[in-house]
Amino acid sequence: MRLGLKLKKESKPPQEQQQEQQNQEFKFEFIFFNSNSQQQQFDNQDSNQFKLVIQNKSTKEQMIILKDYVYIGETQNNKMNGNGKIYIKQYDAYCNNNYFVYEGQFKNDQIDGKGTEYYGKTNNKKVDGVFQKFSLVEKFQEYNQDGSILIKQQNLQQSMLQQSFIQEDRSTNKTFRIKSGFKQTPPQPQQQKPQVKQNDKWTKFDVELSKDHLSSLLSEKAINDSIVEAYLNYINYIDSDRFFNLKSLAEIQVYKRTLIIPYFLFEQQKIDILNYFAEFSYLKGQFWLVYQQIFAIVNTNGHWILLQLCFEGQDIKMKVYDSCSKKKAIFYVTTCKHVWNVIEPIIKQYNLTISWKSKDIIVSECPQLAQPNDSGIFVCAYLKYLISNISLDQITQEVINNIRKTELFNVVKKEK
Repeated sequence: MRLGLKLKKESKPPQEQQQEQQNQEFKFEFIFFNSNSQQQQFDNQDSNQFKLVIQNKSTKEQMIILKDYVYIGETQNNKMNGNGKIYIKQYDAYCNNNYFVYEGQFKNDQIDGKGTEYYGKTNNKKVDGVFQKFSLVEKFQEYNQDGSILIKQQNLQQSMLQQSFIQEDRSTNKTFRIKSGFKQTPPQPQQQKPQVKQNDKWTKFDVELSKDHLSSLLSEKAINDSIVEAYLNYINYIDSDRFFNLKSLAEIQVYKRTLIIPYFLFEQQKIDILNYFAEFSYLKGQFWLVYQQIFAIVNTNGHWILLQLCFEGQDIKMKVYDSCSKKKAIFYVTTCKHVWNVIEPIIKQYNLTISWKSKDIIVSECPQLAQPNDSGIFVCAYLKYLISNISLDQITQEVINNIRKTELFNVVKKEK
């Protein structure tokens, strides 16, 4: 049975024709500016900065994108002003991201006025109040993580506050004192908890890592999803950093931004894809209008495969990079179908006329593994070379060993 697969043999990825995305609905514009004391809340520290401003021609609201935040709402002179919503990435020293999401009033490019902070990218409120920059200056209402109103425990009756007496608890044969309406129990000896070596585990690039992960990299063992996911997050982080540090419009226009869709969206389902790409609602979920190189990673029975998603008009083509590509065509159809099933909710949510069919699979020729445990390392190597526009045929076993024991080791290790 013919499955419509295109088996394309190529040692070097083809130079795709650069297509101007003449989207009749959105206008894209890069705005340069100099940071000043009033803008340092959101802007980088360099004197020469730029931001991507997107205008939907059917609304007065704009979408503003910088390295560390995405804003959707009312603006004045391409600055946040009026009502809007902002998604801010707050990185710690180990590049772990904690989203600060706020919806409400803005003045002169700053959070300023009544609004709501949310629990990350969910639709669940965290607190209503008055905000200035990142500070809550007046609280109206707090909420639990499930969205329900947080009700504080009421004080005891005033009549109870007038007494102080000793009462015996016959069920436990313990004595406690009640004073000012609060039961005060004598301090109990604390049980000594088993000591946990804090240095054995750490979180970096939003992934919990450990010494076991470092050991697997120094050996010939297969790497697990934590190492792969940390590397993918690392690539997303450095790509954004490189892009927003470009200094000329010519460099910006030819740069192909990279996005690697998180592995957990396909496997663990911690968060659905609509929430993950919530800040792209202004673009009707079309994150591919901002990113030109989009990848997904799939693990099948311990074997890692890299997919490149190419959005071409109303079609999605998927390029497969497999370090052990001697598989039946139905295997790749099933794998790509799994990726499409994760992306499809965006297509349905915004009624987009985009489709994928099995005939749009391209199995690319690429270096093959010599060691059965190296498929995860090969995926990382494919990514590194593809986004750097380097021929994949330059990937040798020496390169694989270097990526395993040097590059991945440096990403995973606890040191910054």
